[in-house]
Amino acid sequence: MTDRELLAQLHHAPDAALAELTARYAPLAAAIAGRVLPGRQADIEEIAADTLIKIWQAGDSLAAETLRGFVITTARNLAIDRWRVLRRRAEVPLFDNDVEDSDFLERKVLGSVLAEQIRTLSPPDGEIFLRHYLLLETAAEIGARYGLTESAVRSRLHRVRKLLQKEVPL
Repeated sequence: MTDRELLAQLHHAPDAALAELTARYAPLAAAIAGRVLPGRQADIEEIAADTLIKIWQAGDSLAAETLRGFVITTARNLAIDRWRVLRRRAEVPLFDNDVEDSDFLERKVLGSVLAEQIRTLSPPDGEIFLRHYLLLETAAEIGARYGLTESAVRSRLHRVRKLLQKEVPL
């Protein structure tokens, strides 16, 4: 069954269509959510299910050729939203006392040259950069943490990006 047929079947035989959607796209949605929320199986499964619900809700407005992209984008956005909620509940410092998080960021996410450049930034610019781009915190959240306006946070992010583009060879 093609994606076009699958979307058309959502109206005529929703049970069969949802079963096919689950078989075809739930693993993809779960894989996307798993990258954002590793080790949180219940959240991953819920995001996969919520993604399928979003497909069902969107129904007629979806084009068959964009269904896969819709699944990827929806699962990613739902996972990021969930991650932000979880992050707010249990604040964890980036580099203050948590050596394990620091090592993970260096080895798995950043790369040694970029990590070294970020460490040399004047405080709190390095942490602002990491909070925005790795922890996906908004400028408003970061501003509240450091007593800055959203505009000031965005300006600092812009300056750091420019500096890192000059300093870090890609």
